[in-house]
Order: sequence, then structure tokens, then C-alpha cells
Amino acid sequence: MLTLFCLGNPTIKHKNNRHNAGLLLGEFLVDKLELKLKKFKNFKLTNTFHLDGHQCQIALSENYMNESGNGILSLKTNKLGKSDEIFVLYDELDLDLGEIKIKYGGGNAGHNGLRSISSKIGDNYWKLRIGISHPGEKDKVTRHVLGNFKVEEKKKLFLLFEVIYLNLSQIFVSKHLSNLGI
Repeated sequence: MLTLFCLGNPTIKHKNNRHNAGLLLGEFLVDKLELKLKKFKNFKLTNTFHLDGHQCQIALSENYMNESGNGILSLKTNKLGKSDEIFVLYDELDLDLGEIKIKYGGGNAGHNGLRSISSKIGDNYWKLRIGISHPGEKDKVTRHVLGNFKVEEKKKLFLLFEVIYLNLSQIFVSKHLSNLGI
């Protein structure tokens, strides 16, 4: 089983924040794939679907970003087998808006959601990094990530989501991103 675990802050107040890029992508894919969601304590989980013969599901975090590890630990403990793969979808300051990259393992690069996850399950999971661009100055980072996408940014983001949707198998099964982007 391949599980896409989507990070963000669960409240309406944070719905359109840049920090919610992973959660926004998850919700987009749930809608496009016409999946149903079931609520659990720390996450919502879809029914399974297939990509190139692989069973997949999408989990939407119900924890605040800094507590993302609670949701993924609960998911891993209660719903996943030992050989199941996890793909964490999250916002990435060090990529321009409209860029995505795949990475396996490694550190958290200061991302509090990844830090929380790694403290609960270690670093051995896949990551889909969704670029939100850096504001240019370190003291502007918090305001930037907790700020809402501007109208043009959101259009570009959803164009990227459409490209991801059209290439789901290539990204999540083959783990290959050549010739992707907007």
C-alpha cells in the first residue's frame, strides 16, 4: 500500500495558507479521483484506489503542522503494514512556486511538520516537496508560510496540481519527475 500523507493546518483560518500546500493538493486529488474520506482521530483517510496495479490511499492530516508526527504515527500504527510506503506531501520554501521535487529520507531542513514526523517514525519515508517560494529574508518566513496564497499564486498552484494529477503514476509509483512542472 502506498499512502500519500498531506500536511497542513486543519482550521478554516489556515485553509489557503502557503503552509497548507500539501493539504490543498490532497484535497484536490480526493476530489479529482472522487474518493470518499473517513475521519479518524488524527487524520482523514480515503478508500483505496489503484495506480499501475499498486494500491494507494490518501490521508489528510488533522493535526497542526508542528504536531504532524502524531497523525502519521497513528496512521502507521493502526492502518499500515510494515512494508507499506508513505509519501509526505508538504510545502517547501526552497523551491519556487510551481516546482516539485521528490526526495527519500534525509533531514527536515527546518520544516516543523517534518521534524515532528521524524521524531515519531524516523526519516525513512518519501517526500513530495511543493514549492511555495522563499520571501527573501529569514525574518519574513513565518508571515510568508502562514500567509494566504495570492490569486495568481493560487492559479499557478492549481495548475501544478493538475499536472501532478495527470502524472500520478509517474510521480508516486515510478518516483520520477523528469519533464514535469509548470
